[in-house]
Amino acid sequence: MSTPDAGWRIGVDTGGTFTDLVAVSAGGEVRLAKVSSTPAAPALATFEALSRTDLDLRAQVGSFVLGTTIATNALLQRRGAPTIFVTTAGFEDMLYIQRIDRRGLYDLQWVKPTPYVLRRNTVGIGERILQDGTIRTPLTEAEIERVVDEIRGLLPGLGEAAVAVSLLFSYVNDTHERVLAERLRSAFPETPISVSSEVAPIWREFERSNTTVMDAYVKPIVARFAHSLAAGLDERGLAGWRALMKSNGGQVAVQHAHERPAELVLSGIAAGMIAGSYFARAVDSARAVTLDMGGTSADVGVVVDGQLRFSGLFEVEWGMPIALPIIDVATIGAGGGSIASIDAGGLLTVGPESAGADPGPACYGRGGTLPTTTDANLAIGRLDPDYFLGGELRLDVGRAQAAVESLTGPLGLPRDQVAEAIISVAIENMAGALRLVTVDRGFDYREFDLVAFGGAGPLHAAEIARRMGMPRVIIPPSPGLVSAFGAVIADERVDRRSTLIRRLDRPEAADLPVELARVARAATGQLLEQRQSHEGRVEVQTAVSCRYIGQNYEQEIRMEWGHIDKSFELAVDIAPDTRDFLAALSHRFHEAHERAYGYSMTDQPIQSVYLGATALIVTPPVKVDSYGGSAGNAPTSPRRRPVLVGDGRWADAAVLFRRDLAVGFSIEGPAIIEEPDSTTYVPPGFEARVHPSQCLILTPLTRDGEPA
Repeated sequence: MSTPDAGWRIGVDTGGTFTDLVAVSAGGEVRLAKVSSTPAAPALATFEALSRTDLDLRAQVGSFVLGTTIATNALLQRRGAPTIFVTTAGFEDMLYIQRIDRRGLYDLQWVKPTPYVLRRNTVGIGERILQDGTIRTPLTEAEIERVVDEIRGLLPGLGEAAVAVSLLFSYVNDTHERVLAERLRSAFPETPISVSSEVAPIWREFERSNTTVMDAYVKPIVARFAHSLAAGLDERGLAGWRALMKSNGGQVAVQHAHERPAELVLSGIAAGMIAGSYFARAVDSARAVTLDMGGTSADVGVVVDGQLRFSGLFEVEWGMPIALPIIDVATIGAGGGSIASIDAGGLLTVGPESAGADPGPACYGRGGTLPTTTDANLAIGRLDPDYFLGGELRLDVGRAQAAVESLTGPLGLPRDQVAEAIISVAIENMAGALRLVTVDRGFDYREFDLVAFGGAGPLHAAEIARRMGMPRVIIPPSPGLVSAFGAVIADERVDRRSTLIRRLDRPEAADLPVELARVARAATGQLLEQRQSHEGRVEVQTAVSCRYIGQNYEQEIRMEWGHIDKSFELAVDIAPDTRDFLAALSHRFHEAHERAYGYSMTDQPIQSVYLGATALIVTPPVKVDSYGGSAGNAPTSPRRRPVLVGDGRWADAAVLFRRDLAVGFSIEGPAIIEEPDSTTYVPPGFEARVHPSQCLILTPLTRDGEPA
């Protein structure tokens, strides 16, 4: 099998509106492609993008990594497989009871989200394991047969169905789940089956069960997509490393993607966050917020000391958690295609509904008539109708103006002010997401730079930074293709978690480092099995999630001891002095709690909850040739066009092509910097400068015209 550093490396991001491709050769040559997505058959857009590279896929390509929204969309649109849920008898209503918290504290009309399993498709099985792993009610052969018969009776009426199994306390003792899963797979070999002890062996029954159900729900769809993708790549001769992005920022070989499809829920988003952190490091930004604003949504993450943050829980929609290691990100429905409308209270809203790729914004001329963020930007001059996608798609200014004008009556404002209001609401939506990933995690966003990308991110980034008081805006090269670049540079990564409840001040915690080593070995073994290669170096990181006794949520503490050597041979179990290990863990937990909540309770006992391990193979560094203009080759007389710059005021803005700008070139706003995949708006009061990394740095100016 080819290795990732052999020949060209290709990254693809399939979004709701566009599918992006970045190909990088070993020598640094770059080829780019951006095509409209094909939601009905996602792989088709990928093959179209591949054809535009003019590469010999068999002879020249060493790796192909794709970030996909197929699992995400199946969950959001409720288009997954009919699922049968098997759980311990007496707990059949678990998915409906959910949690006691409410989305709106005083909303008496609020209804809990609908589970992905119908109640009539829930099957209880007579068995019971206690919290310490002892068996109270054995699982009998007769009970297994009864459940098999009940599922056999349900399947004919469901079509292409899947089965999810989550039994009580299986994360402590999975004996019953393993026996039941084996029988179900034998009885229904064509039916996908997800088991909680394989998918999410963690504490908290609802989160574990819901994650397992989600895994089963998307399994047939992901399997079909992976099969069609693999078949298409085979047909085109691409024989190198072929993988999909995972939510944790790692990769999984295409042929293994169907085994744990829940790991793909944030596949494309993860690639963008990885690239965002890459460009933050490129400009020496110690703290940055990444903003990926595409056609359908905006994704926001945090980079601290050059590293992304991770979470063990993500809500696909409110109240529907998926409990797997993922890149910590907030997603909102704010993209270029987000639809502006008037709500029941007469207020202007933007999103979360999107015009998507078809019909798209009104200005696309494909049948859309509703006003979107893209229409608003076009109506006030910030987009060039003849240079959208590098001129590949001509935008209709008249249709955009007509769509925006449809809101002038309800709002009682002229068209220009309506367009400006649409953009202002979209900016406030994104600012809210930035607050969510910073303030809620104990950070001051005024200490963070903003790394903005995606097709629509650079259009709005400076205004977001101004509103938030952020010091700098960083616009990577080819911002509309940054997520695809993230797939190129993503590491191969496997995360494993397990539950271990121990009080750190008692002898019972002595087995904690031993169990931590076991989890680390399991993660490494899975990585090597999926990679099917011993090239590259495995690195292992471990973590322990702790809480004070009586708390409901925990803090993850990363531990620095290594457990696997660098030659792929398993080493002995972790063996630091137990007292020192637990003391260091306790000390770090107190510090983390202080940082997150503003206080610590050093006199209170600490309890471990989760053990985690990450095994990864670092992808070789990528070299990218410079594409900017030569030094001193900046345009002397840029084009100009009128742009609405704020408060109803129009001004002539300089319009430049980014490819013409040399390192060190700078310009004050108002200015428009265009490239085939995105447009950067530099408002008055900002300066844009080309950094040696080829990033654009936008900095607010002081009153005397100097950078702040």
